[in-house]
Amino acid sequence: MPTLRLTAKVVENIQAPKAGRAEYWDASVSADASLPGSFGLRVTPNGAMTWVLMYRVDNPTNPTRKKQRRMTIGGYPAYSLAKARDQAREMLKLAGQGTDPVEARVKEKIKVAGEQTVEGAVAAFIERHAKRHNRPSTAKEVERVFNVYVLPRWSGRLLSSITPGEVDELVEDRVAAGHGYMANRLLAHVRKFFNWCIERRWLAASPIAGLKSPVKEQARDRVLSKDEIVEFWRGCDELGWPFGPALKLLLLTGQRRDEVARMQWSHINLDEALWTLPKAETKADRQHEVPLSPLVLEIVQGLPRNGEFVFTTTGATPISGFSKVKVRLDNLSGVTDWRLHDLRRTAASCMAEIGIAPHVIEKILNHATGQISGVAAIYNRHAYRREKADALAAWSMALQEIIGQGEDNVITLPKGA
Repeated sequence: MPTLRLTAKVVENIQAPKAGRAEYWDASVSADASLPGSFGLRVTPNGAMTWVLMYRVDNPTNPTRKKQRRMTIGGYPAYSLAKARDQAREMLKLAGQGTDPVEARVKEKIKVAGEQTVEGAVAAFIERHAKRHNRPSTAKEVERVFNVYVLPRWSGRLLSSITPGEVDELVEDRVAAGHGYMANRLLAHVRKFFNWCIERRWLAASPIAGLKSPVKEQARDRVLSKDEIVEFWRGCDELGWPFGPALKLLLLTGQRRDEVARMQWSHINLDEALWTLPKAETKADRQHEVPLSPLVLEIVQGLPRNGEFVFTTTGATPISGFSKVKVRLDNLSGVTDWRLHDLRRTAASCMAEIGIAPHVIEKILNHATGQISGVAAIYNRHAYRREKADALAAWSMALQEIIGQGEDNVITLPKGA
């Protein structure tokens, strides 16, 4: 980004970039050898302008290498160029004396006002909200989002110091990187975080209020064709243990990726050909029974046992790293432009194609199709076990025909399926 002599007139005439963020570094500060850092103006596509500071301080974990830090001084025009430049010089002088200005500013404000830091509030949010009110896999994803995207940007900051422009910039950076879906998820997680902080009386108002999702998400309708199913199956065979069998089960059962990945031997009754997902392991937050077709049973019974999880490489944790595996599978199969969740849609579509009733498909997918409670709920759950078993068996037979493993070309649907 350019380095130029910033003046009040130059700043006034700076235009918002069409995409991504732009940073303009002040030549007068950069030219001062006594100041170990840079001062500049950051501009986002929506026109938000923020004064920023870059500097290096000692790294306790690696004394031979300085640690680069970035801090926000304030927004323009609330902070004029002269005011922001004076504060930048003071902060850089502290850095030159071995004091991290971010930490110094936070400690002083906490001492005066007893305020929360961002990292302290995030840690509390993860432990007291995300892990208490979500499935383990969801809580883990929430924690990952904050560790990867939020804390590196706002660590060392006071919670109350985060501005709407900085939230917008955080989200827009994901859009600029081509990750629109993640930008929407990031905004949702951060919105919930700030609202939770308001409930704790740590904030008076959310800096995210009024900010809309940056990307309009389109409902996906991608379904693998029969030729693609053949190539997908072949790719799974080449992929091998443990991901090959796991991905086959995604297509055969129609269940979600994390539900299959976290399948446990204790949840499977081979004698009854039934997989029972506990309430805590389902997105719908209710126990779910998945009858196992003969082909699924054949696959499961042929798997090695190494710990409590059916699919594991360590013996102690379920498989993970699906993104890299998906790239490998695309290369092996030649099938592209699809997501793992499309296997669930493909299973549902194929079951509908062979005549499975919609309400049975919904039960297999564990979708909510109306609220039933008490004895009726218990009866309703068990009343569909046979219908689900027949439907999944019929889909298994149809799949075997598609991949060329069927015994004949006739598929007979059980009565009522």
